[in-house]
Amino acid sequence: MNASERARRCGLYQIGEVSKIGGISQRTLRHYDELGLMQPDLVGDNGYRYYSLQTMLKIPVINYLKMMGLSLEEIASMMQHSSLGQARKFLSKHLAECDEQARLLAEKRGAIVEWSELVEEANMVLRVRPKNVNVKYLPRQELLGLQTRFSGSFAESIVSLEFASYVQDIDNAIAGPVILRFPSVEDAVAAAADGSECDVWLLQKPIRPINPNDAFVCPEGMYLSTYHVGEFEELGEAYSRLTEFANDNGYKVAGPAIERFVSDYWTTYNSDLFVAEVLLLTETE
Repeated sequence: MNASERARRCGLYQIGEVSKIGGISQRTLRHYDELGLMQPDLVGDNGYRYYSLQTMLKIPVINYLKMMGLSLEEIASMMQHSSLGQARKFLSKHLAECDEQARLLAEKRGAIVEWSELVEEANMVLRVRPKNVNVKYLPRQELLGLQTRFSGSFAESIVSLEFASYVQDIDNAIAGPVILRFPSVEDAVAAAADGSECDVWLLQKPIRPINPNDAFVCPEGMYLSTYHVGEFEELGEAYSRLTEFANDNGYKVAGPAIERFVSDYWTTYNSDLFVAEVLLLTETE
């Protein structure tokens, strides 16, 4: 009795039938055979492969484990070991990988959401072009901070290679607007008008938890706020508005000058689309 007759009597299926029923190619079935993952029950003298229904039931199992991220080699090892410990080891490994991928995906989504909100805020400001001054409460916030030198270039400060290296060194990621914290209004005005150098803090929101030693605490309080549209070298006009409002309404500027960049070199190099919010911490006289 030849192999073909034995196969018919035993209810075996030719590789072409298995391919059609299982939804996988004959090439894949041969590869599974090479790996010892799913071997035929009978191989004829002519090289034809025949599979039992019991063997074909491995196909959904293999597909399911592949969906979970296991390699074919790992699946073969799981099926060949008599202990479930190997299965637990592989599953634990891929669970950890999934957790890491989920964390990175959440970080990516968070950064996209933050950036989308900044673009929407910039679009609103560009439509309305407000010149008013508002008084707003800001809660305490912990940001990543790096003390650096403003060298006269907003582009080099906002897209800072030094800050990018710092964030990478502490294994973190950033989102939200870049913030420059000048020691005083006078320093900020001189930096914008003349490119005067001064020490500044470069701040940005961390995505991952931070070491307290790496945190820069922005105090809660009442802030005077106004928006600026256009070249950042013309930010002096926004400071004039703020100081005039403070003088007219009995507010005392109590601290540094804060420039929060809503749309900048991270989004566009068209300065007509630049938007910054200028903030001054105040106390009532």
